[in-house]
Amino acid sequence: MGFIRLQRYLSRCGLGSRRGCEELITQGRVSVNGEVLDELGSAIDEDSRVLVDGRKVTVLPHRYFILNKPKGIICVRDDPRGRRWVVDMIPKEFRPGLFPVGRLDIDTTGLILITNDGDLSNRIAHPRYGVEKEYVALVKGNMTEGELKAMEEGVMLDTGMVKGIRIISFEHVEDRTSVTLRIHEGRYHVVKRIFLAVGSRVYELHRRGIGELNVDDVEVGSWKEIGKDLILSKCKIE
Repeated sequence: MGFIRLQRYLSRCGLGSRRGCEELITQGRVSVNGEVLDELGSAIDEDSRVLVDGRKVTVLPHRYFILNKPKGIICVRDDPRGRRWVVDMIPKEFRPGLFPVGRLDIDTTGLILITNDGDLSNRIAHPRYGVEKEYVALVKGNMTEGELKAMEEGVMLDTGMVKGIRIISFEHVEDRTSVTLRIHEGRYHVVKRIFLAVGSRVYELHRRGIGELNVDDVEVGSWKEIGKDLILSKCKIE
């Protein structure tokens, strides 16, 4: 008989990230063996009968997909405007429990990882694990090498200092600059905000990679299923 924290069990049932599952618990939507558990930290027997909103949930086999997101697709479920959700791009038979790891803005393209593995999602998305994301940003003006290198010292936002920025390369494209950078921060609109903070503006943004994962061989709007071991090795997660 094994015991497991309730939020982790819910995550393994494909109900979202740890944080999302914690919200289900604190909202009083989860019962175990007929008793509502609304406090975090509860440990349950893995053989317990767990209901969410009155429906029994069970642990799902983990699945992992990488998708090359086009513009116009959102990463938030149940959009009031009815826009297409990124998980809807995966075939229907694979969708139960799937969610995107982190978010890309509606106008941002590129790599998005989709899974039902909440533990792995947290280890990729949370800054404390240091998994870098690589972006290509087309920004306003001809930024100089000095201006870009100064960003590596940190950029102050209204939510605090952003550290760990690495400028990989840049080139001038007429009156704009195409900048390739790597960053492990995951704050809201972080890439757009750091350029705005140094006096520029992002016109186009593409996420090229997560760790060493990329979608170079995946067409825009297409996906492929990959294994957990590949993700762990490419993202250098132990």
